Amino acid sequence: MLISVHLKPGSGTLPRKRRQHELLNIGNWIAANDSVEHDFIILGDMNIYNGAELTAATPSGFVSLNDELRATNTSPKSPHPYDHVMFDPVYSTEVDQTFDLKVVDLVEAMRQPWGMKHSFKPYPGDPYVHNSFRQAYSDHNPIVFRINVPGADDD
Repeated sequence: MLISVHLKPGSGTLPRKRRQHELLNIGNWIAANDSVEHDFIILGDMNIYNGAELTAATPSGFVSLNDELRATNTSPKSPHPYDHVMFDPVYSTEVDQTFDLKVVDLVEAMRQPWGMKHSFKPYPGDPYVHNSFRQAYSDHNPIVFRINVPGADDD
């Protein structure tokens, strides 16, 4: 079961506490609803700023594929590990931990397509102009992870 989230942004104490509260409540909901299904993956824009916040906000028994804290936003001036894929490795064995999580450089990936469609306009990724780039594409880089499903579900 995939649980997609987009948690409150902000670097202050209140937004951080709210994100922690939200993720821990999701963990509590999972614990109360895992009698039949055990494979729960929480993923999305968690707006997590650093390792201390990740540790405090990760539900009990869960890990993040972005525990190395790779920056997932497009801004080179303020790189943050906002995006995560959290799962319980005891139950969600289908998550490919060897592949891990990859971050796609969206600024580079969109350079050529921009030129093909908008050759008359300067590319907002060179130089990077945050508001222009995020209006055209996004302020987050795509992330990639793998789930290996060898056959029937195991729970």
